[in-house]
Amino acid sequence: MAEEKQSDESVKLFVGQVPKHMTEDQILAMFQEFALVDEVNIIKDKTTRASRGCCFVICPSSEEADKAVNACHNKKTLPGASSPLQVKYADGELERLEHKLFVGMLPKTVSDAEVSALFSEHGTIKDLQILRGSQQTSKGCAFLKFETKEQALAAIEALNGKHKMEGSAVPLVVKWADTEKERQARKAQKALSQMSDVPDADSRQHTSLFGALPMGYMPPYNGYGYQTTGAYGLLQYRLPPVQNQHAFNNQIPPVNRSNALSPSSFLGSPFQTLPGVQYPMPYPRGITSNRPFSGSAGSISPTTNSQSAAYSSVNTKSGGQVEGCWKS
Repeated sequence: MAEEKQSDESVKLFVGQVPKHMTEDQILAMFQEFALVDEVNIIKDKTTRASRGCCFVICPSSEEADKAVNACHNKKTLPGASSPLQVKYADGELERLEHKLFVGMLPKTVSDAEVSALFSEHGTIKDLQILRGSQQTSKGCAFLKFETKEQALAAIEALNGKHKMEGSAVPLVVKWADTEKERQARKAQKALSQMSDVPDADSRQHTSLFGALPMGYMPPYNGYGYQTTGAYGLLQYRLPPVQNQHAFNNQIPPVNRSNALSPSSFLGSPFQTLPGVQYPMPYPRGITSNRPFSGSAGSISPTTNSQSAAYSSVNTKSGGQVEGCWKS
């Protein structure tokens, strides 16, 4: 029984800046000059099994551990090391030695006296802290420390998930307090979950890298044909509204209008409108042209030859004006 109690009270220290050539026996002999040490475990590389320059030192009690820390931490430099030894309590050791418990699901109106009276039935309370907000209202949780580990275990066994305090609809949560390492891991996990919960903005409203439009993008329909947004570079800009320019007469200089072809980038004809011609009129694939109503004056008659289908021609009673016909 005494050996079990000694094992519970033993303390693990982390020691850094240890020369890699030193053995566990050499490190043990060095620490025994200042305190009682039960064991030394060198931390080794998993692949090469070589020392990583640090180790764990097991002391029989917190008093002996404090002696080792006070004598060696930042004070003793071993041969072959460039910096003094770094000696501190290993992660989780302080919380374990303090017998610190976390208590959750407390009523918002609970007082320190009520919590202390409940947990005092299982041992001596060394410290109690109820977490409170800015208005001094309880957050529904607390930390407390028992004098011994056995008392803390008894409180966990008797109250965790079994006891409901007055004013609470759920039983208490009583467990060991998280270590600093566990708290950091919990914060990182919470931050990742918050990032994944942020709704993604509508990617269709933004250009992707190098100005390329994202997949699934559909430009707005303007009634005459599709006019996409300019996408040169990383920023979008609106193209000139060519459908608002009357008859598109200003798209081709007058000197070139007699023999100009209709460029594919224009949404309509660059020539003057003719009587009886509906202008512009949407084609099935979003292209507009000077196609008249059937049976009206100035009808369009398709012209074909042996090589290719010709563009439409426009005839009038007073004379015809050929619009961009190809002739072999």
